[in-house]
Amino acid sequence: MKKSVVLALLLVCVMSVVAQPVFAAEEKAQSGIVDVGNKLCPISGEPVSGTSFVEYQGKRYGLCCSGCDKMFLAEPEKYLAKMNAQEAALVQKSVSTQEPMRETEHSHHEM
Repeated sequence: MKKSVVLALLLVCVMSVVAQPVFAAEEKAQSGIVDVGNKLCPISGEPVSGTSFVEYQGKRYGLCCSGCDKMFLAEPEKYLAKMNAQEAALVQKSVSTQEPMRETEHSHHEM
């Protein structure tokens, strides 16, 4: 009996964790927000974290950290132009040199 109860509780816990991303994806699809899929943070130019995002005009942009959202929202067009230029340069560099991108220090918030 105890094994059945423990197993049932474990199953409920696992299902709640597995179901969360499914419901979140469905909610985003219904909200009309599009994930841009940028690889570089519009503020710092560093790789995005995959956990920090900002929404602007129905689009979701990846950030390197949660501290970049306020800076982005203060001047979104400036940072979108910067991000587009950086990503274009990254594509051009990878095509011409085939070198991996080097990591940089994460110090852009200490300015």
